[in-house]
Amino acid sequence: MLPNHRPRTWKELRNRPSANSFVGREAQLQSFRSTLNTPYEQRTKFIFNVSGQGGIGKTTLLKQFRKIVEDSKQVVAYVDEGAQSNQVDSVPEALDRLAADFEAQGHAFTRFRERYKVYRQKRQELEADPDAPQGFVAGLGRVVAKASLGAAKSIPGSGAVLDFVDTNAMADKTGEIAAFVARKITNKDEVQLVNEPLEVLTPLFLVDFNRLAEKQTMVLLLDTYEQTTVFWDDWVRSLLDDRYGDVTPNFLLAIAGRDPLNRNDWTALEECILRSELEPFTQEEARQYLTSKGITHEAVIQEIWRLSSNGLPLLIGMMAQAAPTSLNALTDHCEDAVERFLKWETDPVKRQTAMDAALPRVLNRDVLALLVAEADVKALFEWLKSRSFVIEHPEGWQYHSVVREPMLRYQRKVSRQGWETLHGKLATYYDQLRQQLGLKTVADVMKDETWQKYTLEWLYHSLCIAPQAQLGMALNGCLAALKHSQKLARGWASVMAIAGEVTTYTALKDWGEQLRDGLQAYKDKDYKAALDLFSALLQAPQLDARWRPVALDWRGSIYWRLDEYESSLQDLTEAINLAPEEAKYWLDRGKTYHWMKCYEEALTDFNRAIALDASNQWAIANRGATYRKMKRYEEALTDFNCAIALDASNQWVIANRGGTYRLMKRYEEALTDFNHAIALDASYKGAITLRGETYRLMKRYEEALTDFNHAIALDASYKGVMTLRGMTYRLMKRYEEALTDFNHAIALDAKDAWAIANRGGTCRLMKRYEEALIDFNYAIALDAKDAWTIARRGQTYRALKQYDKAILDFNRAIELDPNSDWTLRGRGTAYLLKGQFENALQDLTQAITLDPKDDWTPYLHALAHLKLNQFQLAQTDLATAIQLAQPKYDQTPTDWQNTFNLALYHLVADHLNTADDFYRQSLIAPSEWLRMGIDDLQEFLTLFPDHAQAQQMVTLLRSKLETNGV
Repeated sequence: MLPNHRPRTWKELRNRPSANSFVGREAQLQSFRSTLNTPYEQRTKFIFNVSGQGGIGKTTLLKQFRKIVEDSKQVVAYVDEGAQSNQVDSVPEALDRLAADFEAQGHAFTRFRERYKVYRQKRQELEADPDAPQGFVAGLGRVVAKASLGAAKSIPGSGAVLDFVDTNAMADKTGEIAAFVARKITNKDEVQLVNEPLEVLTPLFLVDFNRLAEKQTMVLLLDTYEQTTVFWDDWVRSLLDDRYGDVTPNFLLAIAGRDPLNRNDWTALEECILRSELEPFTQEEARQYLTSKGITHEAVIQEIWRLSSNGLPLLIGMMAQAAPTSLNALTDHCEDAVERFLKWETDPVKRQTAMDAALPRVLNRDVLALLVAEADVKALFEWLKSRSFVIEHPEGWQYHSVVREPMLRYQRKVSRQGWETLHGKLATYYDQLRQQLGLKTVADVMKDETWQKYTLEWLYHSLCIAPQAQLGMALNGCLAALKHSQKLARGWASVMAIAGEVTTYTALKDWGEQLRDGLQAYKDKDYKAALDLFSALLQAPQLDARWRPVALDWRGSIYWRLDEYESSLQDLTEAINLAPEEAKYWLDRGKTYHWMKCYEEALTDFNRAIALDASNQWAIANRGATYRKMKRYEEALTDFNCAIALDASNQWVIANRGGTYRLMKRYEEALTDFNHAIALDASYKGAITLRGETYRLMKRYEEALTDFNHAIALDASYKGVMTLRGMTYRLMKRYEEALTDFNHAIALDAKDAWAIANRGGTCRLMKRYEEALIDFNYAIALDAKDAWTIARRGQTYRALKQYDKAILDFNRAIELDPNSDWTLRGRGTAYLLKGQFENALQDLTQAITLDPKDDWTPYLHALAHLKLNQFQLAQTDLATAIQLAQPKYDQTPTDWQNTFNLALYHLVADHLNTADDFYRQSLIAPSEWLRMGIDDLQEFLTLFPDHAQAQQMVTLLRSKLETNGV
């Protein structure tokens, strides 16, 4: 629906609400087309500003705009700076070009054209008059003297010239010229026409322009604005501000130039402008364009893409014109591109400076001084900075890639000797800079960021001089860098690829890309791709024997990350044989032995690494981790403390010390370390997970869940966290949530034996015994040495009263882990329920010895004594159980498992009133805990079926469950 009020002028319409801008050729064409086809009353954008480097396709885009206008039967006119022999250098000339374009389409601009002819005639007569004042041509017209001067000073590069212009003197000259015109022309209208052409001609132009706009949209296309802005810019803004009269709202304006419209000057019109800075074609866009030109040969397409500086439309178009069908038919038009970039510069010194300054990757005045012979480097540098293709960089300035790459190819093509000379100067310069840093040790050198920066520039220029001769140096140098700094090695590889591209030396380019991609793959943990890189390096004929151990060490370390331990040992052993004094190789082989669970061999290697380098914190820390695996916790702590003393900010070591404290059940100290590690790195998911596990072991389940949730939020695929959260839910009797987590963990890894076993454990607690056995059987098939899972399967058989099968599983689990008090207690319980009371006492006695703080084992021990009629011994056991459980009750009476246990201990000890009190207090417990209390009572009744008080308590708890609706 059209608005009720139809705007009558451009100025009235431009204040309507604005739409968002866009980028991209397809989007821009669509937006222009859509805007053109929208009733002018509903348009929000009226000025299309296209900017970008020379050759990027601005003129082509404006031509596409013109075609869209013509196809839609609207009216369009185009103007640029004009042909080289017929430059447009003023608004009147430009308006005449536009009017001529309109007339060629059958739209007369009669009054304007007639008056313009008079203007041109009178001006030519005055210019030819021998009495004309000095500077008459340059100063004629107040618009040049006042308006254009201000606009020109805003153009990059023009300020240095125009700063010398005295505006007061210009005003005096204007007065002198005006007096001369008045003497020579008697018609006052013609005097005004010559002195103030815009005030006279613009309104006449608008009369016909507005008239045509009554029936169709009028479109003006202003190209090469970087050249015409000196006279156009002020006039265009004045026109749009209705300085020359009302402007029809039914028109669009497209302005294309290297630089975007100055936001300060165009502030009042910003809401009406749709800005788009053109980028090079994407590879897909280039492919589509070439295909449309009949070029489909893949090798040709790839080479055109490379020679086009990765997408410069100008070069793609030039190369496509010949429709090449083979690589031999391709022509590199880099000189044409260079000419386009320097089209407006006629000073040969500046042109050569622009060419030479493309060689360095980063530019500053000191670097430029190496390249030019001119004394006034400062002025040349300021001029160069003002070029639109020179972009500010954190380290200085650099060329836009679409400009730099054709310039480099052109330089190398024109003079190979000149190319090598300039690169030689730059290589020497950067080599001197890095030597002047005065760094002494190799480690300091390799890790100093400034040294790295200078070295990479030295490398680039050295490779540009003689890429083939320097390939071996580059390849081995990358390994030398990698020995000390992955970051430097990745930068080194990138420079090799870039230099190979610039010099068209394929071997250097290919090696650089392979090194760069392989090292990045390692960083991204794509170890198979990284493995391919080091295998290729070890086969390279350029590899020096000195650096072979580095490649072997890296490949060996990758092998153990891929669980290919034998291959890892082979490579690392060879590296050690080649360089036995290198501590890192012993350290890395020790890691492999560690992961193979060959702990003694790991210790031997770590000890050797430490003997070679006593300050190697990683060797010390890894030895500590091995001690921890061997349950030699005190020795582990000693190593972790030593490693932390060497580097107090190493969160990995701090977290591993915390993990050792956790295994020693020194939970508060563990929490302190985990908190410290997390404070150093808030996203350290390993430490967050271990802290959560510590909370779980401390029965601080809500805090455990918070940490597990945080770890999962950081990485939903982080293996193990989902299982740990499921275990926490299970301990909280939230079995369905536990199953959800175990299912998720198994979905992430269908062979995760630990998650499968824990799901089985949850099914067991839910009395879904058959499902539990299926999971336990599968988990044991995946890991036949998992004592925990085997013992839980035994517990399931015990619940099914299949005591012989249960005892077989407990036997097997105890063989694997003879110091597990939990498993001994499980087998003792099975013996107890089977009626083998002496065997039960033997297992339960050993379990008490292993964990004297557990209160449930003395209770079971008492039951065995009772069945053997050893009442006094039973009472002693029960007293011990009560003594261990009571403090926990005093501290946390809502620890329902402990409260129900305490009630049962008193019941068996014949403290019937006390037991009754505890059971009744526990009636407020959640239903899952009530069920647990019933299960324990029923297991007791299996041994003592006639115990009346126990039967009464079962009835009491069941009644409460029924009341709860369960």
